[in-house]
This record gives sequence, C-alpha cells and structure tokens, in this order.
Amino acid sequence: MADAMADAMADPASHRSKNPPPLLHRIKWFNFTMLITIPLIAFLCTPYIPLLRPTLIWSLIYYLITMISITAGYHRLWSHRTYTAATPLRLLLALFGAGAIQGSIKFWARNHRLHHRYTDTPLDPYNITQGFFHAHILWTILHQPPHPKPKPTINITDLTTDPIIQTQHKHYLPLCITMGWLFPSLIAGFLWNDWVGGFLYAGILRAFFVNQATFCVNSLAHWIGGRPFDERKSARESVVVAMVTLGEGYHNYHHVFPGDYRCGRSGGMWMLRSG
Repeated sequence: MADAMADAMADPASHRSKNPPPLLHRIKWFNFTMLITIPLIAFLCTPYIPLLRPTLIWSLIYYLITMISITAGYHRLWSHRTYTAATPLRLLLALFGAGAIQGSIKFWARNHRLHHRYTDTPLDPYNITQGFFHAHILWTILHQPPHPKPKPTINITDLTTDPIIQTQHKHYLPLCITMGWLFPSLIAGFLWNDWVGGFLYAGILRAFFVNQATFCVNSLAHWIGGRPFDERKSARESVVVAMVTLGEGYHNYHHVFPGDYRCGRSGGMWMLRSG
C-alpha cells in the first residue's frame, strides 16, 4: 500500500522482531484506526443522524460497486490474472477498489498470492491455523510475532510494472479517503442534500461492511462449509460468504482452480455471472 498506508499495511513478515512485543506495541495504529476506531465512532453516531431512504439505496449501490471492484478487479484480474480488461475498465476497478479501503492493488494482490502459495502454513499472511480472528482481521491490525521460517517469496513483476497499479499504489492514501468517504458523501449531498448521511452511511459504514464481508473469505470460508473439490484444503464452500461477496464464498473450488475467472463451476444464484 502506498505512502503511510503502505507502512501500516505492509506484508506481515516485514514487521517481525526477535521477541514478541507487548500487545499494545504490536498494534498497527493506522490500520486499527481505519478499520476499527473510525467505524466504531460512526456506529455511535447513527442514533443522531437519520438514514434517509435515498442514502440507504445509494449505500447499497456503492457497496456493490466497491465489492465488484475487489472481486473482479483486485482478486480475479490482478491477483490471479484470470482475464484481461481494457484500460477504461482497469481504471474504474482501480479507482473504486480504492474506495473499499482494503489497501492498494499491489499490497492486496501480493498478500493474496502468498496466501495461495503458502496456504495454512506460517508463511500464509492470513493463516487460518492461527485462529479465526487472526485470519479475519488480526493479521492486518497487529504486527505478527516472529516465526522460525524463511522469508516468503512471490513473483509480483507484473504488479510493479503496471502503470495503473503503480499510480494507485503511490497515491493510495488520498484515493482511499476520496473514493471511500468523500465521493459517496458528495453524491448524497449534491443529489438529495444529505452530506453527513452520505459520509456516515455510504462512506464509513458501507466500507466497514465491505471489509467485513471480504475478511469473511479469509476466515469463515476457511472455517465452516463443505469441501467437495479437495478435502485436504481448509478452504470451504460458504453460501453466506458468497451472498455478501458476490460469489467469493465458493472457496474450496477457488483454491483448487485459482486460475478460473468464474467463482464456481456453474453459475449459481450468489455469484457474478460469467456469461
């Protein structure tokens, strides 16, 4: 991730020390603020700021836009290179992907490739064997204690040479604030004069729910569900996760066939259609 957020959400291995520090010293305060503190404050404000119907509809629409940008962009296009896309689409996916507030494409795709290469091992950034909450969110808000292991390696040449990815990475912090919080507020403000509601509901809280849904792929979809394609893998099939992520819950299939641009073998109800 670029600039301040790059340091805050860099790969877990880069922050390991010889001795595990106290818990407070392990907290990545920038990430903690973005993912926990600000959404918590927003929730506490909801009794005082009414949720207007147009703002609710806009929040749901922007949820879908940013979730699609993660699923179709960050994940299927850039992490796995399962399809090619024209420049205008790539720009839109990069722009609205920043609005999901999950890090830059470079940060996200690198960690996801490590996850697939080292699944369920200490080299997996969100290793489910370290616990549900580690895989869900702790890996990104806590510096991880050291492990007796080699440094993980992965090829990211395509990420470091792509001008769209590099530009987004370099300017990620202003992009994520603009697209994550300010843009939804501007839409609600200009169109139906709900500046604060747009900022709170379509901005902060919408991003919070997009994050929690995406995090469930790393936690819940490695915890509960069937494994029809490979029982040796921790990745599982979860309709609940598929519902909130537009198909990413069919995770056992994805770990067996990571190069498939489809979310599952057949077009089910809760997945993006391939045709």
